[in-house]
Amino acid sequence: MGDVNRAACPDPKGSGQARFRRPWPPARRWSVAVLAAWRAAVCIVALPAVSWASVAPCGQPGVIGLASTAELTSAGELVATLTLTDAPVAAVSLLPLVFADGLLVEAGVPLRLVCGEAVGWSVPPERLGRVAHAVHWTVLAWPPIAPAVAALDADAALARFGDRALPGLYPWRHVETLRPPGATPWPRQARAGSAQAEEPERPRLLPELVDDAVEWWAEGVGERRPRLARAAVGATQRFLLQYLPGERGGGPLVATCLLDGEQIDAFDGRPYVLVEAVPDLLLALEGEIVVPGPGWHRLHCLVLPDDAGERPATWPRPLLAAYLWGDP
Repeated sequence: MGDVNRAACPDPKGSGQARFRRPWPPARRWSVAVLAAWRAAVCIVALPAVSWASVAPCGQPGVIGLASTAELTSAGELVATLTLTDAPVAAVSLLPLVFADGLLVEAGVPLRLVCGEAVGWSVPPERLGRVAHAVHWTVLAWPPIAPAVAALDADAALARFGDRALPGLYPWRHVETLRPPGATPWPRQARAGSAQAEEPERPRLLPELVDDAVEWWAEGVGERRPRLARAAVGATQRFLLQYLPGERGGGPLVATCLLDGEQIDAFDGRPYVLVEAVPDLLLALEGEIVVPGPGWHRLHCLVLPDDAGERPATWPRPLLAAYLWGDP
């Protein structure tokens, strides 16, 4: 995997730590096709084999396609529309996620999208507050636990899926950035790229498992299941956020995580940290959560772009999520 350079990354309350690895051999990635314009975008995500309640397709049945428009009005309101263009079923449900200066704000109830029908939604200015840096928005598949997983306990899920990809972990959309007048990117400290630090003892990252994703730490590599973990309620569970930017995919990012759709203080007690993604270097950011209750939970992490000026030529690819089972 090569040497690890530790670099100080500024965060809202001090200096955070991110680790950079140059993957060798090249990391395996999952593919997302994105068609975009300044005011509208369609995100098409290839789906693995899943069990759906309906067989009525919408557009291309093998993908989820979402068209959207979004803007911040002069009054400070976020106004958006979503249209389902492609799906294996005639309708899907999703939850809008909106972040104001890195903090998740109340964006309303889950939306049900019927094929071809535009659904409007908005967030009033009093919920967004005074935005100093940026508003980010995306969507989360709802409910967060896929039905094929929710119907099983941890033992049954491990027996059925093993090391195969579990359903419901693929994100449906990239993150969009909107800046109101007068808002500026987060201030950045100079990254100490030449700084070296001793690497703590960690399980080895196998190249075939490197992906744009979150995955769990485990005591032994042979027992490692990067997309599914189980722990006692109240226990602390560590995870690793990984993102590999391409030649034009680097730049400043805001990393944050949600558990079951709620933002959590996963990074040394903070809800988000600021990092700098370096092209062709694997960004590895460590975090931890406390298992809140028994049964299934879904860890969903995001990297929010913070480029200055107009939107970047390429968005950060969305990250694969991970499941957690809480033992009573």
